[in-house]
Amino acid sequence: MIVLGIETSTTICAAGLFVEGKPEVERSLLESHVHSEKLLTLIQEVVATASLSLSKIDAVAVSSGPGSFTGLRIGFSAAKGLCFALNKPLVTVPTFEAIAVAASGTAAGASAIIVMLDARREEFYVGRFEKGSEEVRSLGAVEVLSFQDSLSLLRRHAAGLVITDKVELLKGGCVDGQRVEDVHQFCRASVVARLGYRKVLSKEFADLASAEPFYLKDFVVRTGMKI
Repeated sequence: MIVLGIETSTTICAAGLFVEGKPEVERSLLESHVHSEKLLTLIQEVVATASLSLSKIDAVAVSSGPGSFTGLRIGFSAAKGLCFALNKPLVTVPTFEAIAVAASGTAAGASAIIVMLDARREEFYVGRFEKGSEEVRSLGAVEVLSFQDSLSLLRRHAAGLVITDKVELLKGGCVDGQRVEDVHQFCRASVVARLGYRKVLSKEFADLASAEPFYLKDFVVRTGMKI
């Protein structure tokens, strides 16, 4: 089975492949505002690297959020367009779960993985995960917390690994010895594809017509100041 993964929930724009029985393939860029221009090129590159054609994939997996409003919309548009064009099923993969799974290999000694992404307006999207011997398990739904409540949560998980896009800001609020890592290295489309493969096996398909990103917060349009 071959699953194409798409990750556009942060400034990382990535495409990856899970090919059953073969090494995972991935291409990514860390650059703002290039998702709409570069995503399809990255998809073509991973498919070519695996010596495949798009028609050979069995499903498309997309990182579903929360994260960047624009990035998520671009990822979903591309994923749904491919599924419609190729007549393939769509599966959605929670962004924070994919990040936690990608980070689990570097979480030696950590009892938990805390994913915290900037949600603007002095708030964070926060997801908590338990690192087991063989898998990562969610400790509850992703939620929106104020900056102060986020710091309080970190102090309750002193043995946890913190994954964030605000490394320097959160380092100042962590307890001594708590590790804080930049999230971008863990935004892996190949992991999205791998988790998507599991959903395909259990037939957890999304409805192409109604599937939407998990925004968690309402989108606020900022207008210019009137003079």
